[in-house]
Amino acid sequence: MNIKNNKTLRLIKTVTFYILTLFLLAYVSISLFFPEKVIDILGFQITSISTATESMRPNIEPGDIIILKRIKEDSIEEQDVISFFNYARGTDQNGQTVWVKIRIVHRIIDIDDTTGAYITQGDNNTSVDTIYDEFGNVTELTYDQVIGGYVFRVPLVGKVITALRNPVLIGLLIVNIGIVVVIVKLLKKKDPEEDNDTKIEELKEEDKSNDLG
Repeated sequence: MNIKNNKTLRLIKTVTFYILTLFLLAYVSISLFFPEKVIDILGFQITSISTATESMRPNIEPGDIIILKRIKEDSIEEQDVISFFNYARGTDQNGQTVWVKIRIVHRIIDIDDTTGAYITQGDNNTSVDTIYDEFGNVTELTYDQVIGGYVFRVPLVGKVITALRNPVLIGLLIVNIGIVVVIVKLLKKKDPEEDNDTKIEELKEEDKSNDLG
């Protein structure tokens, strides 16, 4: 009976390990090739808060990673913390002004009764957010620009998530995971002595069953 239980336990552990490994590979792959579709495909997303911003302190600290969930438009309310797209002024290699698409995590402090636009502000900021389009024109924040709703945070590990956005590091991670899978599979192969011990135990169990019969 103990042998069967051990085999079942080993099988459960092996299946769980491979499921988690495949899930991690799938998540990393989707994040690499479809970074703006992660939450649409999986229903959630893991992202990091830049160490350069303190706009959501003390509720969300720089360097935290946060979990976002997909949210419906009619479920969004005032005081919800959401992640959304905005544009910020930058410069290209020629020194020309460009508008770069960025992600922001701020709180909805009001919803316009007429347009339904969201008014957002960082908890640590003194003014509301100005929303820009890709041409640098001031516009309103609507549901189309919303990525997801904030669920919870994991402190101080944002640097790891930031590193995972590097394609080279992602490639190395996938290779390493593959190596770990192979090593674990090899280690799970029993040595001859262990096989003999198992067979002896099984024979003893059979003998006991025959005696009882």
